[in-house]
Amino acid sequence: MFIKFGEFAKLVRIEHALMLAVAVVIGETIALGAFPPLGLVLLLSLIVPALSEMGSFALNDYVDMEADRINRRGGRPLVDGTLSPEFALKFSAGAFIISTMAALAINWMALVVALVFNVLAVLYNLRLKDLPAIGNMYIATTMAIPFIFGAVVFGMEPTMTIWVIAAMGFAAGLAREIIKTVEDMEGDALARESRTLPMVVGRKNALAMASSLLFAFVPLSMVPFMGGLTLSMFSGILLGLADLGIIWIAIYIILSKDAKVLGNARKYSLLWLFVGLMALLLASLGY
Repeated sequence: MFIKFGEFAKLVRIEHALMLAVAVVIGETIALGAFPPLGLVLLLSLIVPALSEMGSFALNDYVDMEADRINRRGGRPLVDGTLSPEFALKFSAGAFIISTMAALAINWMALVVALVFNVLAVLYNLRLKDLPAIGNMYIATTMAIPFIFGAVVFGMEPTMTIWVIAAMGFAAGLAREIIKTVEDMEGDALARESRTLPMVVGRKNALAMASSLLFAFVPLSMVPFMGGLTLSMFSGILLGLADLGIIWIAIYIILSKDAKVLGNARKYSLLWLFVGLMALLLASLGY
């Protein structure tokens, strides 16, 4: 059971789901001016993005089994045979349905957001990811929308601070997705006949774009503290660490010649993004 849960966590990228849940709470906290009230609405607001993300990744691995084999992606449960493709497909469908129903139980705006992004998740995995830039921008948007979703859950208008934080999520998400398409060029070309961004502009130019987006994350991270959030010593330390980590990755992907650089960059960028999110969450709570 423990091993199966571990394989399930790999399939759905459980760490991404947790980050989206934190992003929603940040949006709710900033919009309300306080931590959201504990209750059904809060629970549902976390379920919606988490299940949408989990369903999308399960569908992604189902559709990309051949590409992942070509790219020699170890640790993918469907490629390794530790979970069945049928399970991934059925779980994906169920996750999208429950995510949409949970949004319906919140309010109509939450339903619209969930429905649009669940439909786009299916379209992305079937076709959009094969197109230059379009698929990248969709993934980046999924990292931005949870902050805005957190505001609309409680019927609040997203503030300028929320929009700026969403822009941070978009920049970081777009950079990470461009890095992924560079990493997956061989398999995407052979198995899916894709025309992703690095195939159009070249590997070097694509990584330069990703690096520029990561550098843009740093000044953006300062803007919320000019518009209402208070930077304490603790949240300041966390934000400083996150910014330094992002800067290091932005330089790392340009200068390093190591074949493992891209996988490491995506892995560690997620860590520093999570640290940055925790800094913003603490700052929104006044810590």
